[in-house]
Amino acid sequence: MKKIITASLVALATATGFLVNNQPAQAHPRRYYPYPLYRNYPFYRGPISYCYPVTNWAIDQDPGYHPQAYADGYRQGQQSKRKGNTYKPRTAGGEFARGFDDGYYGREFSGQKHVVPNEYKPYNTSQCSWY
Repeated sequence: MKKIITASLVALATATGFLVNNQPAQAHPRRYYPYPLYRNYPFYRGPISYCYPVTNWAIDQDPGYHPQAYADGYRQGQQSKRKGNTYKPRTAGGEFARGFDDGYYGREFSGQKHVVPNEYKPYNTSQCSWY
């Protein structure tokens, strides 16, 4: 009941605010300059936008091969087995999936075998500004 009353009061206040506080729109008058060079241009010339190419770098991080992937997978596999969850193969793949399998099935901790560094890939885009 309190929610209905609160919602109706908010709706009533909002509707009243829109109905009472509306003001008519009025356009600004055009300004014509007496100088012959500006006869055809009613306003000052506004800012001009320009765009230029920019090269940025994206980092391609492989989630299955970070330096602690095997240890994280092993720990999560052990926790999953302790909780009694059914086995689900991991989509990250790589060292993480190998560690998860070893931890889930209770195998000996063998450690990380492969580390793939992050890959930096350039991509081009445009950046715009005003002058």
